[in-house]
Amino acid sequence: MPAFTVTCPSCGTANRIPADKEGKAGRCGTCHRELPPLYYQPQQLAEQTFDPFVKGYGGPVLVEFWAPWCPHCRSYAPAVRKAAELLAGTAAVVQVNSQDNPQLAGRFGVRGIPVMFLLKEGRIVAQLEGARSSDEIVAWFRRQR
Repeated sequence: MPAFTVTCPSCGTANRIPADKEGKAGRCGTCHRELPPLYYQPQQLAEQTFDPFVKGYGGPVLVEFWAPWCPHCRSYAPAVRKAAELLAGTAAVVQVNSQDNPQLAGRFGVRGIPVMFLLKEGRIVAQLEGARSSDEIVAWFRRQR
């Protein structure tokens, strides 16, 4: 079974977390403080679940707005899935269907899709427009840190 590394925000220790613990907060092996939950797959969020997820996660969140009718979004989906895997333990990647959640898309000022926002402490700190490779997404994320 694959495992991912989650770095403790309190002491900086790298903690190995098995993939079957996705979505569950663990405890640091060194300082025993709570770790942010591990997410290695994009989480599908809606207007009702978005704010509770972002507030409860505690780390950076990458939010992709997409729509099922958008061919660029469909071709972008594998890169978003791979980026979620590459950033597991560092950030959570979430997807919001802008067609089904127009108020949430409006709150972010979404004018074109696909578009990705980086949130820190619930605030937008960066925006990435258009379909990109997983490597470009990860590099963009790392430049924002």
